[in-house]
Amino acid sequence: MYRLLVRRLVRRSWRQIAAGNYEAVVRKVGPGFRFRFLGDTPLAADLSTAEEWREWWARANRLLPSLRFELLDVLVDGWPWSTRVATRLAISATLADGTPYENTAFQFVTLRWGRLGDDIVMEDTQRLADALRPRATTA
Repeated sequence: MYRLLVRRLVRRSWRQIAAGNYEAVVRKVGPGFRFRFLGDTPLAADLSTAEEWREWWARANRLLPSLRFELLDVLVDGWPWSTRVATRLAISATLADGTPYENTAFQFVTLRWGRLGDDIVMEDTQRLADALRPRATTA
């Protein structure tokens, strides 16, 4: 039952993000939070505060206008004091020049009593770098 509730929470969170309400998820940051977006792109990050993460989301939305997420898979394991969540996401956007952008990302999250601890995101960084290269200096 607990895992079902966590899956629902994760699905709701991604629906909120997809609707542009990333603040709803930023408010779930807990003690010891760490967000990492792996790779060597303008969105690469290793952050430890809610404010830094809020700024990252704003930058992501500037660099990838009309950013959309489709949650494809959610896997949950663990207990309330240490819950592990893995997701697979389809990402799409229409870049400022009208070029469509599509990618896949995998996320691994650790929740502690319903609060975000670690959040690691892995996206096809070459595809992302290629899409952002001409745009990164303007955002």
